[in-house]
Amino acid sequence: MTATRIRIGLDSNESPFDLPAPLKENVLDRLRTIPFNKYPQALAATLRQTIASRMGVDDTQVTLGNGLDEVIHIIIQTFGPGRMIIAQKPTFTMYEVAALAAGAGYRGVALGEGLRLGVTEIIEEANAEMDSATGTAAGAWAASGNGCPMVILCNPHNPTGGRLSEAEIEAVLRATQALVVVDEAYVEFAGGSVLPLLAKYDRLVVLRTMSKAFGLAGIRVGYSISSPGVATELAKVKQPFNLDSLALVIAQTALENDAYCREAIARTIEERTRLAARLWCIPGVTCLPSCTNFVLFRTESAEATEVGAGLRRRGVAVRVFPDEPMLRQYLRVSCGTPEEDDVFLAALESVMRGLRSAGTCRRLGVKERD
Repeated sequence: MTATRIRIGLDSNESPFDLPAPLKENVLDRLRTIPFNKYPQALAATLRQTIASRMGVDDTQVTLGNGLDEVIHIIIQTFGPGRMIIAQKPTFTMYEVAALAAGAGYRGVALGEGLRLGVTEIIEEANAEMDSATGTAAGAWAASGNGCPMVILCNPHNPTGGRLSEAEIEAVLRATQALVVVDEAYVEFAGGSVLPLLAKYDRLVVLRTMSKAFGLAGIRVGYSISSPGVATELAKVKQPFNLDSLALVIAQTALENDAYCREAIARTIEERTRLAARLWCIPGVTCLPSCTNFVLFRTESAEATEVGAGLRRRGVAVRVFPDEPMLRQYLRVSCGTPEEDDVFLAALESVMRGLRSAGTCRRLGVKERD
């Protein structure tokens, strides 16, 4: 059987906006001056300094990774073995993958009714993991064998699109002795950040990526911002040349010429609003509020896998979650271009109409037409 060709992929939260052509030419010009026979430590140092300047921190607080996935692995390999990793459930799957790979424990704390975000249960779980030998400073936390867990909060949250407030995240830091990792992969679409809390808590690590708002998923650049003490520990585990010259030059060029990124963010937010409004107009479909570049929507009378399969037959890919019981009736769609989203919406309307018709036929005992 021939597989359906996917014409529109809205399942990975990629930006629909590529790096502009003039900036690609800028990258090529820069590459002509770079010796490929030399390791790129100078380029990495420059990128760390640029990121630090933008974020208002010292470059000793920045750890670069070959995509945010690698940064997550580095953090958990550094601090996770023998400890419990506590995260929301459902959430980004890489946290659990990295925990299992590092020999750490992993516990998902279920979201509230209606996929409501909160921290009360997270705090309770973190405190339940603590033993009597706890340290308060990040250096003591890293070096000791204490029972303090690591808490990872995806904020804004994937896959719901919601977010915790800064006050809620500070409550976790204040009420526990956990190392708190806040994944801000989608923060540019939401505004705000918990970075200011770094001045008060050296147990905080903030994650960022250039894959989403900057539209650079293909080059794999992510980074963490932490206290210098935590960054020093991460450097002991991180590979010394984990980013190549090409990725470093592209990331540097994008950061130095970020007007395109601001425009892409504005267009994505505008399209997110339109997409959500259109989803609400489809019978049997509701959606959650989102402050990201995707929308999580619910199909009231159909399994998400059935809807997702129907969309794929029509050449459109969205994300389904067959292994997550809380998301059996939910699908996640990335914000594409208006043209891509219109194709998706038409396909979804067709799928839902077909499922309603099939349900009516089954209730009446009428054989469906092929």
